[in-house]
Amino acid sequence: MSLVTGLLFLLCATLIGRALLPTRSILSRSRWEELGVAYLLGTGVVTVVITAGFVVGLSMNLLWWLPLLGAAAAFTLDAKRNTTIGELAEVPWTKPIGLLLAVLASAAFLATIALPLNEFDAIYHWAYRGKVLLYDGTPLNEAITGMVNDDGYGRLVTHPNYPFGIPILEAWTSHWGGWHARWVQLPLALWSACLPMAIAFGLRGYSTRAASYGAVLTAATPILYSYNFLEEGFDSISMAGLTSTLTLGGGADLAVMAMLGVACALFLRARQLDDRRTAICAGLALAGAVMMKNEGLALAGVCLLALLLTTILPPRRIRVAIPFAAVAVLGIAPWLGLRAQLPAIDENYSEQMTVENVMHYLGGGRELVEKAPIAMSGRQQVDLENAPARIGLVLTSFWEEFTDLRSWGFLWLLLIVALPVTRQRLADPEARWLTFVVLGGICLYFLILLVTPWNFPSLRDKGIPERLLVHLVGPILLMFGTALPKGES
Repeated sequence: MSLVTGLLFLLCATLIGRALLPTRSILSRSRWEELGVAYLLGTGVVTVVITAGFVVGLSMNLLWWLPLLGAAAAFTLDAKRNTTIGELAEVPWTKPIGLLLAVLASAAFLATIALPLNEFDAIYHWAYRGKVLLYDGTPLNEAITGMVNDDGYGRLVTHPNYPFGIPILEAWTSHWGGWHARWVQLPLALWSACLPMAIAFGLRGYSTRAASYGAVLTAATPILYSYNFLEEGFDSISMAGLTSTLTLGGGADLAVMAMLGVACALFLRARQLDDRRTAICAGLALAGAVMMKNEGLALAGVCLLALLLTTILPPRRIRVAIPFAAVAVLGIAPWLGLRAQLPAIDENYSEQMTVENVMHYLGGGRELVEKAPIAMSGRQQVDLENAPARIGLVLTSFWEEFTDLRSWGFLWLLLIVALPVTRQRLADPEARWLTFVVLGGICLYFLILLVTPWNFPSLRDKGIPERLLVHLVGPILLMFGTALPKGES
């Protein structure tokens, strides 16, 4: 039954997202773009609404019905406005490219559900709390709020105040038939499949060439599927879920990537069309990104700050800027209320991000020893007398990622090419906004890793910073697409 419920969620989220979008006559899109954007938007809205339900004391057993009711209402609405919804646009790519995109999307979907959940983050960060929601119905349960050891570390719930987007999706899928470690991944299997569709949708207003290139380049970015693609031949693919080589699966980094990507794509179209409804959808998607992981909240702040900086110069397009920001803030607010009732995680970055800390490490502050002794079992201890400067380690890690073609392809080169260095490009408000978002996100993650209270080499072994930088794939490809010459291909 979990398989059936998982497929039901895919349908419900898509129907809800499609009903929220403006008509096709206003917001043109092809069928595949519509399906990809609608699913991501609908999924984001479901997680935002259910999180708000937790804040007012409702149980998951009751909140489970909301997506079904929303999908039924959306289906009825679509049936009534069938004559006014408009015709679908043509896909912006050729048939061979469409086939390639379909193969990559299908392979990503199948690789995600190839094996049950069996990695640390997927189990202890997300699935554990998904089971708490399934069986207890609320995140405000001692299973999440009460697990703190005497030393302040080693919680069974390793990140008790992480958002509940992924656990909500897993608990929803398990409502009928109980928990199944394979099928709970069904709602999580479409992040890499949907992002190319969202990027094509966001760039359609520029040209079919930009939309087609954006989709292809997104789908061809290796880290959407695997770290250091084919570094060990095809073993990394055949070992799907058994190692940390795949980004696909039950983690949340691809979820943040997809939700931020669709939020940026929707806001790009909203600014082009000066359409408030599309801007509201973009705000909902941005709130959905916040529901997936703590980094989503930081990136939402970057997006809103970028919007403020962009509106300093005309054209300001306040008509869409205000609804986008207001809806995003309102959608995020319930999570902040719930988060305040949960224990803080050990690496509380709001406390670490001080001027003193930043200046200390910028000035050559040394690397820290790992705080939790259990985490250092079997590892070589840090020599504090000869420890390297933290800033050198972080700079080196970023440079390694920027030059790693096996993980990123030509993504970072495309970013450099797309920077608005000409007067004409600087005059484009969409290009300015996307540039602020991307550069702001990179700087944010650099500062976070500069002041992290954890041993940085240990974090590097766990896939940092690549697991953070993958969040920016969507805005980077949108930024590149906006730099292409306008006009039809």
